[in-house]
Amino acid sequence: MIRIRTLVAAGAVIALGGVAVGASSATATMAANQTQINGIVAAVNYWTTQTQGYTYSDYTVQNIAISSVNTAFARAQIQPTSRYQGIIPQQWTVLTGAGSNWTVVDGGANFCDNVNSIPPAVENDLFPGGAQCAPTSTKATIASSSNGLYRLVVQAQRRNKTSNQASVYVSLQQTNGVKVTERLVGGSNSWSWATVTKPGSAYATLNMTNQWGSVQVLKSATALYSVYGFRASSFGLSPKGSS
Repeated sequence: MIRIRTLVAAGAVIALGGVAVGASSATATMAANQTQINGIVAAVNYWTTQTQGYTYSDYTVQNIAISSVNTAFARAQIQPTSRYQGIIPQQWTVLTGAGSNWTVVDGGANFCDNVNSIPPAVENDLFPGGAQCAPTSTKATIASSSNGLYRLVVQAQRRNKTSNQASVYVSLQQTNGVKVTERLVGGSNSWSWATVTKPGSAYATLNMTNQWGSVQVLKSATALYSVYGFRASSFGLSPKGSS
């Protein structure tokens, strides 16, 4: 039996990538009905159990909303309980489905790497002011490393097609591409696109023999800035990286 924990409808104030978003009647999203809520919570719980290594007893599912641009898409936020603060990441999920049947199609901090299956208009609707996905030409993979079990991927997402501002994300993935967890490195749009996309601007190492990995990103023309040192485990990346 699926336990439904604290649920907050679309009237709450949410935050994504450091940008406060008021998800209220002023936005295009719609509140989910109870059947949709039950299905979305069940889908999030299945996803975390299968790919994240933790279960619904460790977190609550909040800030559920249905997209009015395309009602086949919805969002939900994972909020770790006090016991798991700093261990389980607070993260968003995007789902597709209808009624009581939903599937998580992406989770983490950055959904712009999944624009082929999540239309940018839907992203802008579900996360107004927070996760606007520009064309894929504004995304670049700047480092990756695999140990045969997991893959560590570092990506830069340009603010828009002409801006020199970018956000950098690090994600831990299964070798089949399923994202285990993802973190924003530094602040949202706090990196220079021209700098972080230069050849050799970043690298990642992943040593699952000792379950340790690291990510380094070029901060300026002369400085390699170490942004992540972590233990890779069933909870994803821990502890939370420096920035």
